[in-house]
Amino acid sequence: MNLKHTLLGATLALTTSIVPMQAMADHNHGVDKIKVMSRNIYLGADIFPVVAVAQNPDPANPLAVPLAVADVFQTVQATNFPERAEALADEISRRNPHVIGLQEVSQWFTGPADSLVGGTSPASDVVYDFLDILLAAMAERDLDYTVATVSDNAEIELPMFTGVDAAGNPTFLDLRLEDRDVVLVRNGNNISFSNTYSATFQNNLAIPVGGQDLEFTRGFNMVDLHVKGADYRFVNTHLEVGGSEPFQSFQAIQMNELLQTITATTLPETPVIMVGDFNSSPDDQPFESALGLGTLVPPYLQAVGTSYSDIWLSKRKPKDGFTCCFAADVSDEDAELTSRIDHIFLDAKAREVEKLKAKVVGDSNADMTDISGLNPSDHAGVFGKIKLKK
Repeated sequence: MNLKHTLLGATLALTTSIVPMQAMADHNHGVDKIKVMSRNIYLGADIFPVVAVAQNPDPANPLAVPLAVADVFQTVQATNFPERAEALADEISRRNPHVIGLQEVSQWFTGPADSLVGGTSPASDVVYDFLDILLAAMAERDLDYTVATVSDNAEIELPMFTGVDAAGNPTFLDLRLEDRDVVLVRNGNNISFSNTYSATFQNNLAIPVGGQDLEFTRGFNMVDLHVKGADYRFVNTHLEVGGSEPFQSFQAIQMNELLQTITATTLPETPVIMVGDFNSSPDDQPFESALGLGTLVPPYLQAVGTSYSDIWLSKRKPKDGFTCCFAADVSDEDAELTSRIDHIFLDAKAREVEKLKAKVVGDSNADMTDISGLNPSDHAGVFGKIKLKK
């Protein structure tokens, strides 16, 4: 594990005020409206079993890692992103958001297994490009969106067992995963964007695997949106997983870096909409960092403890709003979501909120694909409508 910098968060009090329903009806003519969506589209498999095998090598089984990688790739194929993309495109078509924040927009490549002998040439044969596949499914539905900005995050390449040759010798390929976060903006006469920016976090978890450090690089996107004459800063991110150390320390540090970056680069009067897979729920509590950083504040509390409101809580009777997580094979009709870690946060600045609306999407059996019965992702998504008084 490595830590390049240390950043700490602080919890502050937050008071939010939501305008009553009656007031909306009287003033809808004087509001700015924007529709947003956050969607983790799932890389297709859980890769951490490979890490576990690699960190605990079995000298009696030199094929352990390549076999574990093969299992991951088989799951990626079985979870069939081209089919899931059709369901995701249907979700987008029903909601027609002005802007979408996507996470785990993966690319999968294969190539010669030079990593077995210390080679570093990236595998380059494209097997799946999730962004291209999703955009094609959207185009079939006449959904006209532009890729506004992309952050190139983790890049992981390991050898994969593929079978045996005629002489009975094992055969291999390298399998490479590239992770990305993406912002899509709907094309329209009254919609435009500018000042696009994407970056990776300064602090990322790195785990020693096979003599090298695999760094699980995370990132974020920012873009200035102009929707029907109103300006917004839109931010999309995917933080490190939480739940245990040192993961939750890196997660908290990344959130602090993100909030500082937003504050330093956003005009004081511009409302900020921050979406993503924060891997942090309202139940998280401050904790003592195992990295010697003292008490750290988890991402959700960093957001609502500063200037951001969680728009899910604007609902009159907010239910659990769970977004995570379905089984890795995304095919279990009985699987249940158990936590709320995907969020839409709003810092309205000096603007008065007229109405907020939030809805979980992709969380029911009715959303599963018709052909194979797959959930659109291992996460549900969050759709939001934001209305601010002019």
